[in-house]
Amino acid sequence: MAETKRKPREKQSEKSTAATKKKASNSKQAAPADGRDSLLNQRQMCESLGITQPGFARWGVDPVLREGNRSFYDVRSVVDNRVAAALEKQRLERPEPLAEGELNPVIEQARLAKEKADAQALKNSVTRGELIPAEAVGLVVSKIATEMAAALDALPGQIKRFEPGLSATSLDKIKREIVRAQNAAAEVDRYLDEFVDAISVTNEGD
Repeated sequence: MAETKRKPREKQSEKSTAATKKKASNSKQAAPADGRDSLLNQRQMCESLGITQPGFARWGVDPVLREGNRSFYDVRSVVDNRVAAALEKQRLERPEPLAEGELNPVIEQARLAKEKADAQALKNSVTRGELIPAEAVGLVVSKIATEMAAALDALPGQIKRFEPGLSATSLDKIKREIVRAQNAAAEVDRYLDEFVDAISVTNEGD
């Protein structure tokens, strides 16, 4: 009688042990082996941060896992990236004392931005017809000077025809004055260059 009652208990114990082993096995299979449950792909990370994917790409966060064309990120990597960017921005805005001869990156960036803005403003003024490039002015003035020299060169013959009684001495004096005027017209390019240089020096002084 005592032995007959003992057998059901052993079967129940065996069933309980099997159920426990099965539950432990299922729990082991469900547990992540590489922590991927904490990783997000780029789309998921952008949705959680409320930013666009191009904006996230500009941050330059290094993925912690790659699978083919897909990249996965964790929160720690994003936080570290944003902290580093904030520290770099602060360093640029409040740079440490520069060594002798070293250029301040903030000042240089501002100078470059100003030069670009000035160049664009000049282009806009030329487009609107408010300014004419110095090269174009030089070509126009040179053409005028050439036509003036040709007109002056023909002047002695015209005077001789209009005043047949004009003495040779008077005509020679007129020719000498004409030559002086032609020489001055030939120097018009040099005068223009000197004028442009003078303006450039004045603007640099300002």
